[in-house]
Amino acid sequence: MISFDKILEEKIGSGIYQLRTVSIIGLIEFCDGVEYVFMSILMAILKNEWQLSQTQVATLGSSFLGGVVLGNCICAYITDRIGRKTSFSIFAGLSVILVYYTSFAESYNEIIILRLLFGIVFGTTSPLGYVFITEVAVAKYRGRFAFSLTLMYVAGKAYLVFLCFFFLDDYTSGNWRGLIRFNGIPVLLCFILSIIYLKETIRYYLNKGQYTIAFQEIEEVQKQNNNYQEPLNEREKDGLIAWQVRQNNLMIKENENEKSGVLSKQHLRITLQLWTLLILANFQNLSIYLLMPFLFAQENSGFEYMLYLFLIEFVFTFVIYLFIDDPKYGGRVNIIIYASILLVITNLLLYIYQASFLFVGMLLIKIATRGMFSTLFIICCESYPLHLRSRGSGLAMAVGKVVSIPSPYVLFPLFAIDPYLPFLILSVLGTLMIALSITYPSDRTQKHLEVYSDEQKEE
Repeated sequence: MISFDKILEEKIGSGIYQLRTVSIIGLIEFCDGVEYVFMSILMAILKNEWQLSQTQVATLGSSFLGGVVLGNCICAYITDRIGRKTSFSIFAGLSVILVYYTSFAESYNEIIILRLLFGIVFGTTSPLGYVFITEVAVAKYRGRFAFSLTLMYVAGKAYLVFLCFFFLDDYTSGNWRGLIRFNGIPVLLCFILSIIYLKETIRYYLNKGQYTIAFQEIEEVQKQNNNYQEPLNEREKDGLIAWQVRQNNLMIKENENEKSGVLSKQHLRITLQLWTLLILANFQNLSIYLLMPFLFAQENSGFEYMLYLFLIEFVFTFVIYLFIDDPKYGGRVNIIIYASILLVITNLLLYIYQASFLFVGMLLIKIATRGMFSTLFIICCESYPLHLRSRGSGLAMAVGKVVSIPSPYVLFPLFAIDPYLPFLILSVLGTLMIALSITYPSDRTQKHLEVYSDEQKEE
């Protein structure tokens, strides 16, 4: 049976089109990595420079997380209406404005609002990037294409720390305004490239019934990829239309029977497990980014330690990249299981050995959370059909962030009691992540995306 996944594999293939798309989407992920690390360092700097209270510092972190939740919700609903490319370009442009506006902020209230807005941009572009890539990549390499965004994200974090050597004195002082202005350059470049070169996904046109445009795009992409396959013939075009109409009819039937979408009977188990995993993963991730600058400052560690962390994290992320599409030794679910086990062990050891295990512990946690997050993002995109993909992915990420919004108000008081007490709690929570990972019901490693129940039997 003709399907778009088969057309993508046999007629379109992989080449310049996918490389260009990954490069542009990857650039915004690079900028997101820069922004995420900048957020954690900025909290430590402003606490010292503006003499902020513990509650004000926690609010600063929570405002960003609140914005991320709103951004996830925007991604969940808006991108299916106005398209992936349009949404991406709009929020890349907003990011440029916010970067430079932040560098001129003079008050705590201004920073709170700007952190909220930046969170909205971050929360929209991050899941959107994974949706974009999963829709343009062939099944065989879909995991690697999507995971390459993670490599760019980690590279952005290392880049920010490298710049800290030139702009900041330490974790609590320096020219943070000049630092963020300099970081506006890659954001501006990404916005310009998205306007000129980024193309809407063919799947989106098919889903909207814009078949003529979809067929034109297929031929154009074939030329870009230097694919010498024959253009689609009338039989293939009719078959692709029939395939999409069938999907649309099944979607309508499903929506008539189940009004809850991602919470319908068919998707309920996957949705609840994804939500719980993302809640726990976000809490773990925030413990690193909120506490790391304070822990390093407490040990009088320089920026070189954080830079080493990110560089080694990049190397191990590349190793995961090599195995993400291997259904035997890697695969999506296996990586989640490995990461969960590593988190349980490392958090416990960090609580026991504390400062003597700080660098190694942070490194292992960062490797595990990076593998966990990036793989969960891919699983989110692969677990839902096209009409629920943006909504399912965006809502899952939003729910994960919603529950973590108050986490700064939990982590900082725990930190005041014992700087390493949060890691004991995280070790206990990690056992739940292991259970959820082992029982996850779907792994679409190297499988087609748009597959309904009767077609799954054929697989």
